[in-house]
Parts: sequence; C-alpha cells; structure tokens
Amino acid sequence: MPIYDCNENQFIENLRKVIDTNFKIIVKRSIKLYADTKHNISRIPDSEFNKYSPIMRRLNQRTNVYSIKPFYDEFHKRFYPEDYKVHSARYSRMITLPIPYFKVEYSFDIWGETYSYNFDVLLNPEIKLETKKIKPITLREKNKSKSVLLHVLSFIPPRPETMRIELPQSVLIFDVNQKIKF
Repeated sequence: MPIYDCNENQFIENLRKVIDTNFKIIVKRSIKLYADTKHNISRIPDSEFNKYSPIMRRLNQRTNVYSIKPFYDEFHKRFYPEDYKVHSARYSRMITLPIPYFKVEYSFDIWGETYSYNFDVLLNPEIKLETKKIKPITLREKNKSKSVLLHVLSFIPPRPETMRIELPQSVLIFDVNQKIKF
C-alpha cells in the first residue's frame, strides 16, 4: 500500500480531485504530543527564543544555552540552577531541553493509496514565579525538601486554530486523538 507525503497544497488539490468525482471522503486527523530533540531550545529562531529570555541566554542560534536564574521545568520535572548549561550545541542528545510539540497529521485513503500531510505545532512557554518544594543540591544538608520561591517554566497548549488546515466543506474530518493531560 503506497503512502504519499504531500505538502498542504498538494494534499488539498488531491482531495479536491477526489471530491469532483462525487466520492464521499473522510479525512483522518491525528494529533500526538512529542517531547523529543527535534525541537530544542538552541535551534529555535531568536523571535521565539525571546519568550524564554527571562530565564535563559544564548549568544546565537545553535549555540549553548545557559540558565540566567534558577528555574524548574514543570513539563520535564527538572530543576536548573543558575548558570547551568541547559542545552549543549555539541552534545545535543545528552544535554538538552526539548520543546514539547504536537504532531498533526491529516490523511485519507483511496483505492489502497494513502495521502498524508503533517506539521508540528510547538507548545507555548509560560514563565511564572511560584513556591516549589525542592531537595537541596549540596550533600552536606539532609534530604529534606525546602519550599523556595523560583521561576517555573510550564508549557500551555496552542490555540486550536493553529492545528487546523482549510478543507472543503464537503469533507468529513475524523479525529484520532490520544488523551493528553496537562
């Protein structure tokens, strides 16, 4: 069964050709959450990195990223102290802060062939001051958690409009979603 990866224009044009033949078409839309190294803090453009600038710094795109202030990453459940290397440009698989994203895939099947179009939508960062219980880093102190006021990095879902493409009105969209808790 062949699978054809299309860009958005090709996908919609193939869909229109099938609609012109009076076939009923059902388009499957799949939305999955990923947090791998495909989108990391070092590779995003400067305009997007400015959202993270209150707690991180970098010289250029694709360079090392360091924490300016101590912060807690709520999505990955990690604490980063001040002047800590958050992302390494050289060893990106070992030291990294991946940005979670939704992978959105539209596809339809006809005559044993699958046409698909997919794109990624990054989650939006939110930085706020909160009181968190964290364990002390030094070994001299006991392993008791302390409540500390610090910056918390959390990710909020994007607007639903950013995960849609314009399709003809006669097309039925069947959502194949995974349950995601935030």
